[in-house]
Amino acid sequence: MSTEEYIQHMLQAIIEKLQIIVNDRSKQSFGSLEYLLNHMIEYRNRKQYMSNEWHINTPRWLGEYGNTPEEEEVCSEIHSLQLYIAEKLKGGWGK
Repeated sequence: MSTEEYIQHMLQAIIEKLQIIVNDRSKQSFGSLEYLLNHMIEYRNRKQYMSNEWHINTPRWLGEYGNTPEEEEVCSEIHSLQLYIAEKLKGGWGK
């Protein structure tokens, strides 16, 4: 799998997890997660990770205490993906 294919695959996995969280009416979900979901879809579609504007803007509360296990998993995957992009494409944090 090429670097770009891997990035696309990871973005799709994150998007699918966000969709599950946002659509689960039995759990509290914040509008910021829905905003993040739309942002991630646009980010993937425009292939922004190939530009200097690759950073994924997560809600500031995501990754803090009190998140659900699903939210923690999404946050961890976003962080891992950003590090991977920085390493492989030499952008963002890798500069």
